Amino acid sequence: MFRAMRILAATCVLCASASLTAQSAPDHAATERSAASGQSQAGGNDIVVTGKHAQATSSGEVYDEARAITRVGRYETYVVALPRFWSPVCPGVFGLHESYAEAMVERMRDNIRRLKIPLAKDGCSPNLVVGFAEDGKALLADLKRDRPEVFGSLPESEQAEMLADTGPVRVWNNIAPRWTGASAPPRDWLHASVWGQLDRTSMPVSYDIVGALVVFDGKAVIGMSLAQLADYATMRGLSHTRPASSAHPMATILSLFDEEGADPAELTRFDLGYLRSLYWDRPNASAANKLVSVNHWIRHATKSAGDR
Repeated sequence: MFRAMRILAATCVLCASASLTAQSAPDHAATERSAASGQSQAGGNDIVVTGKHAQATSSGEVYDEARAITRVGRYETYVVALPRFWSPVCPGVFGLHESYAEAMVERMRDNIRRLKIPLAKDGCSPNLVVGFAEDGKALLADLKRDRPEVFGSLPESEQAEMLADTGPVRVWNNIAPRWTGASAPPRDWLHASVWGQLDRTSMPVSYDIVGALVVFDGKAVIGMSLAQLADYATMRGLSHTRPASSAHPMATILSLFDEEGADPAELTRFDLGYLRSLYWDRPNASAANKLVSVNHWIRHATKSAGDR
């Protein structure tokens, strides 16, 4: 897996960096603050309103949105745990000018600290790798052709989806099972049933993200801030999720590349609630348990003075 990442990283270094390093990234957050304060670019008195209409979101709507972005089978929410990092996370960025890459890494490390997720020390070997490529789809297609063994951990359905996707981002979570049952593992422990557990909300098998790769198409990210890209990579790398539509009731960084909506400036209350539910509960809690808990952690994030 990570030999493949190094191949990708070396390739990314040769492409796409010029499109980002040739210009400074705009401060989207400052633009939104200016708009919210009623300052138009023309200097008039018009009030510019950005973002979604503020309204209460029900717990059911939050659950539905969390379910929609989560890669979990239709009938698996009560019988599987959601993947997450178990080892300390070490972010790394390739394919950008060094100063930009360092800024992205520091932003991701700040996110991980903020979420109280174990963080590897400086100088670690990256296991959450972010790359920038001229054509991410072609890059992964070449890798699939030349090194098919590195795709072995991905289900065939997810491989096909990733390779066929025409979107601007490719995300690859390398996931490994780990026995967490109440007794010694059976011979066929990968297919152990939850019905043998003392607590049926605790799965006998948890799933660890042992590595994640996020590849952006260079042309698609022009005009986006490094903070937006770092936050998007944080959300996709730390969880087994998919892109979101801006039509969802709660804003999410996962809709960053949805052309129909306003660009989120950073991780949102929904994103923080989702990641806290994923990481602050037991690693082998059922998917249903964690998806239901997202609403609780969103409320917690709203009250926390530390949240941006």
